[in-house]
Amino acid sequence: MSVETTADNEYNFEDKFEKHLRYVFYMKPLSENPKCDTSKLEFFGVLSLKDVLKPERKLWCIYHCRQPDIDRTIDALREKYGKKNMYEIFRRPIFKGAALRAGVKKHFTDLKWFVKGNLLEAPPKSHFNDDRVIKSVTDVYNIERQKLHNFMAMKLHWRNQRW
Repeated sequence: MSVETTADNEYNFEDKFEKHLRYVFYMKPLSENPKCDTSKLEFFGVLSLKDVLKPERKLWCIYHCRQPDIDRTIDALREKYGKKNMYEIFRRPIFKGAALRAGVKKHFTDLKWFVKGNLLEAPPKSHFNDDRVIKSVTDVYNIERQKLHNFMAMKLHWRNQRW
């Protein structure tokens, strides 16, 4: 189920989450043109790697960093693994990059993948491709967002019961 659906019977997760946060922390409603400090945004991304020496290997590299460091981080990864051999398949703003990185690593470790540092390698003769990796990472991303939403909803419920 997509989080950003617009059907009548479903909700937009981002809007509902923002309303909960503003209510819990007694914040004013969001203005028409919000001013956001982009240097504090953190991003999580996945790069698809192609091994020139062994094309049958399926590799992906995960990273997380703040907004101003994205170019530097990707350049360092391209320098390490080869500029022509990689392209980005996933990038999203997140609350905490290290937590999502740990969740992604655990998810793929449970699938019996080879996980070392920031590299993810599918087992030989695996059915995984870039689309399936994107779907898996998006599912883990949505689970992490849902955990944060549930925590905020629990705090709101606890506060309402105390009063």
